[in-house]
Amino acid sequence: MACRAVRSVLAVTVVLAAPEAWAQESGSAPPRRALGEHVYIPRNEVLDPFTTSYVTSNSGFARGTAEGPTFDVNGQPVNLADYEIVAYSQLFAGQWGVTDWWALRVRASGTFYTGANGSAAAGIGVNAVIRGGIGTTLSWQVAPTVRLGFLLDVGFGPSVTISILDSIRQSIADGSVQTPVISTSSTVITPAASAAWTITRGLGAVFNLTYTHNSVQADEGSAGLDVLAGQAALDLDLKELGSIPLGLAVSYSAGYSIGDERFRRWVLGGGIFYTGRQALTLGLELAYRRAPLGVRDVFVSSSFAIFSLRYNFD
Repeated sequence: MACRAVRSVLAVTVVLAAPEAWAQESGSAPPRRALGEHVYIPRNEVLDPFTTSYVTSNSGFARGTAEGPTFDVNGQPVNLADYEIVAYSQLFAGQWGVTDWWALRVRASGTFYTGANGSAAAGIGVNAVIRGGIGTTLSWQVAPTVRLGFLLDVGFGPSVTISILDSIRQSIADGSVQTPVISTSSTVITPAASAAWTITRGLGAVFNLTYTHNSVQADEGSAGLDVLAGQAALDLDLKELGSIPLGLAVSYSAGYSIGDERFRRWVLGGGIFYTGRQALTLGLELAYRRAPLGVRDVFVSSSFAIFSLRYNFD
């Protein structure tokens, strides 16, 4: 009887202690973003070769300036003026790390931008862009401090522009009132090669080479744009060097238009992140960007901020 009671107590003890033991065992396993002595900080503006499972939400705000044309009543350009543009964007995304070397992801985003002064409102109008996307990552750790990966993402969705100027110009040409709403749709295919390299404890680098094909369909027909881009990024986690739960990151990327044979865009960015919990990524990214706006070949210099919240499952 006494032996049976002892066995019962031991069984209950094992059951109660098991979750704690499992948690310790699970916690001892390094996250998939770990490489050597560094756990990488995930960033909205930087691709990486890791197959971490996560969900994320990012909100962005931007203000930009550009030099664009002003128009007469017939819609003909007559002069140049300074455009002021404001924008807001929202992104929701998730990734499932099927295995250590393979991951699948989905994303949905929306961007709204408009002119903030009279010349920009006439030349650019009010625009809304909605995108859905799917993607996959294949990657392998080829050395204790190096991981290589291949990423493929496909994005698709509509764009809607409300342009009073285009409506007036078209109405004059056709002799009847035309709607100011212009709809287009696009498909963006982006294959990328990515490499992560842990330089030393707390410091890591990511290098990306991407090719982007953007196909835009409108009522008048379709157009394509091909861009080859390179990117380099560094992130530093002070917590890995001491006790301060703070991460710092910088990056630079440049895109070259294959068809136009000129640089299409460049972005210089940085970020600050809370790194007190490996499962949680909370941060603010700031960047300066020079790139064309939407389907119009108006090059905009803009500053933007992105607030990111991400939960990592492994």
